[in-house]
Amino acid sequence: MPATQLAEVTEVGSGDERRPLMTSANMAWMNLGFFGVQFSFGLTQSAVNPIFLFLGAEAHSLPILNIAGPITGLLIQPFIGAMSDKTWSPRWGRRKPFILGGSLVMIAILFLFPLVTALWMAVICLWLVDAGNNTAMEPYRALISDRLRKTQIPKGFLIQSMFTGAGAVLANVSLFVFQKIFPGGAEGAVPTWVFVVFWFGAVCAIVTVGLAMLRTKEISPTDDELAHMRSQSKGIPATVREVAEAVRVMPIGMHKIGLAFLFQWYAMFIYWQFVSVSVAESVWDAAPDTPGYEEAAGWVGLMNGSYNFVTMLSALFLLPLCHRYGGKKVHAGTLTLAGLSLAWLSTIDNQLLTLAPMIGLGICWASMVGVPYLMVAGMVPRERTGVYMGILNMMIVVPMLIQTLTFGWIFENLLASRGTNAILLAGALLGCAALAMLWVNPPRSDEESLVLPLGGQREITVYDRVVVGSDGSPSALYAVARAHEVAAAAQARMVVVAAYDPGDSASQQEQLGGRRLLYGQRAARAAMSASVRELTSERIRDIEQVIVAARPAEALLQVANRNPASLIVVGNRGLGAQEGEVLGSVPREIVQHAACDVLVVQTSALHDDVLVDESRGQSR
Repeated sequence: MPATQLAEVTEVGSGDERRPLMTSANMAWMNLGFFGVQFSFGLTQSAVNPIFLFLGAEAHSLPILNIAGPITGLLIQPFIGAMSDKTWSPRWGRRKPFILGGSLVMIAILFLFPLVTALWMAVICLWLVDAGNNTAMEPYRALISDRLRKTQIPKGFLIQSMFTGAGAVLANVSLFVFQKIFPGGAEGAVPTWVFVVFWFGAVCAIVTVGLAMLRTKEISPTDDELAHMRSQSKGIPATVREVAEAVRVMPIGMHKIGLAFLFQWYAMFIYWQFVSVSVAESVWDAAPDTPGYEEAAGWVGLMNGSYNFVTMLSALFLLPLCHRYGGKKVHAGTLTLAGLSLAWLSTIDNQLLTLAPMIGLGICWASMVGVPYLMVAGMVPRERTGVYMGILNMMIVVPMLIQTLTFGWIFENLLASRGTNAILLAGALLGCAALAMLWVNPPRSDEESLVLPLGGQREITVYDRVVVGSDGSPSALYAVARAHEVAAAAQARMVVVAAYDPGDSASQQEQLGGRRLLYGQRAARAAMSASVRELTSERIRDIEQVIVAARPAEALLQVANRNPASLIVVGNRGLGAQEGEVLGSVPREIVQHAACDVLVVQTSALHDDVLVDESRGQSR
């Protein structure tokens, strides 16, 4: 529960008025570069491990050879994200310098990668291409959030998912097709088809990233934002401290996402490393050092292309599903589907049938690359999107790093060096991720996107804030409980207000009709503590506590702040109620002056029942 705070309610603009609405076509152009970047990622997922094996690596060494991805992601993503948050160039913009710089490194290594002749050379190229990918990817995701209005962000990220899937589809299908067109190569060396695939990927990245950056204009910061950027230190130590501080204060929802990511990405790294080994064992009865493995590796490229093709299509129907059921439930459901699919894949011995589990994996992948980023975009300030997107990707690479350091031993000693066992374990871990995802609370309702509410459809949709006053008395606590029920049904932010007289007589308390006048801040804090102590609901993300030095009616009206999406909840017998009156002075004044709806709770009957119960107890 957040600490009680003294606060003034002020109107804060979102800055959306500076962001023109974008058409779907313009959003597609802006996201086009993800196609090229993901083509590169697709090659590192599907083509690099076969290259390692072609160059003489052992299967149990694959996790440690793939440590480049986690390490570069851990070091680069949050650092680059924080740097891009405080960068602005009138010519190049805020995020574009990092996107272009990372893309140039990535493209150069894609041209050089097939030329390797030794395992150590391939490892160095993997480190460099991963560094370029990570430098480009996170500022690119932050650019989407920067450029779009809040209501368009979900659609922007889902279009990103479509291009991400399309890039991976082409990367993996290219592996399969070019292997058939350009088979063979020198013994113990990289096959000819690898050259064609990597060079084709480099050309795709040049075209798509180049067009996207040429057609997308960044939003210029305001004078205040620019002054703030210039006041910040851009040195490495200062940026490291900034990332550490962002981790310290990040929303609790991100901590919960991190737990789900621990299982999710450990499982996916197992899949990418061992799916070719698993399919070679179960379908071709081949090991990495036997002739049948090359055919299995090519077929896995088609499998991965299939699940990424499903990802493209899935992005279209995820939006209405998330709108109806909420992002966390949809993502948990897709994780469950993927876990069952991988468990099934580990048992299949028919080549064509191996494509069927890719449907479940593809649906899940569409959610993986979209929904968690939407959740975080709704949790964090827009101006800190870069650093928090980087931190979110730290949560991806840390499980991958753990996997690279631990899974080699697990594979050799606990899984009998069988790829099918590795894929079965990956399926089980995705099931664990689904359970962990259900623990994640979405952003509070007033920050939910109108296009994609991550908490699911609300039972009451007209209120974003439920404001209730309390002095800690039984009748006030009854009103607070009623307000809590309404806020839970509406998935709205609940605001509890304690008003007090700032006079020196902190010990004075005036009783009237079962209600109290509070004198001094200490009494108000005590009343607030009593009011929120018993409030718990998984459907209310947080309870805002506001203490105001003002008359009770004035305090409630000030906090409601003339917002028609607010609901004020007040007891019918407020301060000043006389014998026989239906409404006291506080509810009367609020009903007369409120610009929003007012719910009057029948607290006088409760007070009468309390008195009757007390008199009965005394007569016994």
